[in-house]
Amino acid sequence: MNGLGNPVLGSMVRGHLLLALGAAAQVRWLGEHWFFAPSWSRPVAAFLAVLACYGWMRRLRSRDEGGYNAPFLAWYRVHPRAAAWLAAGAAAGSCLALGDAWLDVIVRLLPVVLPAALYITPWRSRSGARIGLRGIPFLKSLLVAWVWAAGTVLLAHPGTDRADGLGPLLIAVFFGFYLAIAIAFDLRDLPFDPPALRTLPQVLGPMGARALALLALAPLAVMLALALTVSSLPSEPGGPAAVDWSFALPWLVLPGLAVLIARSSPGRAVWHWLMLDASIVLLPLLAWAGSLL
Repeated sequence: MNGLGNPVLGSMVRGHLLLALGAAAQVRWLGEHWFFAPSWSRPVAAFLAVLACYGWMRRLRSRDEGGYNAPFLAWYRVHPRAAAWLAAGAAAGSCLALGDAWLDVIVRLLPVVLPAALYITPWRSRSGARIGLRGIPFLKSLLVAWVWAAGTVLLAHPGTDRADGLGPLLIAVFFGFYLAIAIAFDLRDLPFDPPALRTLPQVLGPMGARALALLALAPLAVMLALALTVSSLPSEPGGPAAVDWSFALPWLVLPGLAVLIARSSPGRAVWHWLMLDASIVLLPLLAWAGSLL
């Protein structure tokens, strides 16, 4: 399993359990710390939705050009029917987790779901030419970042007017965070992505792509720093200032993430990529740890 040793552990990792946990943690964090509307049903829905989307995408990609020889897609090539049933079951479970709000949430998420479906589904014309969004240059990383940022923020959004102004800001900030991670994984996929995809590393080169990814982390760093400054102000003029560790500790993820991105290349071991995925989980975990201090 490409360095994982244990085939069960390998299938779990390639099944994107870590990413699914990251989505659930992000939705819970956004709802609780930013929208002040904590929920457990929506993180569960996010967890299952990520399993469904990534499982289906991997199944399709395992039979597509460029991905057919990728070792991390081997399980999906061998077990396409099982992968399809698992994805369908996870999608159904995600809707059930939302309860009566499932239709309203899906309608709100249409700007996320539709472009993702148009991108990952390998539709072709009768002549065999690919149709859809995969042929648009630069789109791969941008679409991944949009789906993650808008998907987690809109799923965490409580649906009240008071939260409407904050939603677009959070989407814009987290778009940069997820774009940086997506570019790093595009660097990993350079040997497998067909040239027609025109990913950012293919067009800008590895060095240019890394520079863009590092720059994309800046909005989140600035937002966390501003939130820390404002939340640490004294409640009364002349009173003592107190550090809000729920904003200070998440900021510490960014230097380590920057180092991982700067070192990203196709030859990196699987643990390098697991640590990149883990940064998605680590942000909310450190925020919760900071809130206890």
